[in-house]
Amino acid sequence: MKNFFYERKTSETDIRLRINLDKNLVFVKINTGIPFFDHMLMQLCFHGNFSMDLKCKGDIDVDIHHIVEDVGIVLGKIFKKIIKKRYYKRYAFFYVPMEESLTRINMDICNRSHLVFNVPKSHKNIFGGFSIDHLFEFFKSFSNNSFTTIHIENYGKDIHHRIESIFKCFGYVINTVLKLGINKKKTTK
Repeated sequence: MKNFFYERKTSETDIRLRINLDKNLVFVKINTGIPFFDHMLMQLCFHGNFSMDLKCKGDIDVDIHHIVEDVGIVLGKIFKKIIKKRYYKRYAFFYVPMEESLTRINMDICNRSHLVFNVPKSHKNIFGGFSIDHLFEFFKSFSNNSFTTIHIENYGKDIHHRIESIFKCFGYVINTVLKLGINKKKTTK
């Protein structure tokens, strides 16, 4: 199975997400209403080597928090669906430098959710209000809903570089986990 879909509708957000793992069919269509977040999710897909079609509406006039958190929830749930249907590597880790910043992410597909987030806070936000706090909520939601343990460590001066290196690194980790991605099939004799 290469095509996965998940939908979530609450009083705050309405999200439809389709992930395709066919390496020959690469497309990225993302619209969360938060341009910087869209750009980061595109980096995740590119470095994770998978396609994404994400439609998201939310109460962005109130805060971007609900959209970021709920996209993390939906992505976590769809990742859980993927690992139920495919073989995967249990452990994965990767490092990604981006100019002065460096990110290291380790993941354990262990059916236990836990997030270690060693990412220093910044007093700066990205244009549109995206912050390190939003980043934490995204990964906490992903971990809780995919039942994975994730350790994220990052340093650097430029907040854009730091956040982008985290999404790129996470993409590589997901790609590593699913590299052996053969469909689970029962063999009968």
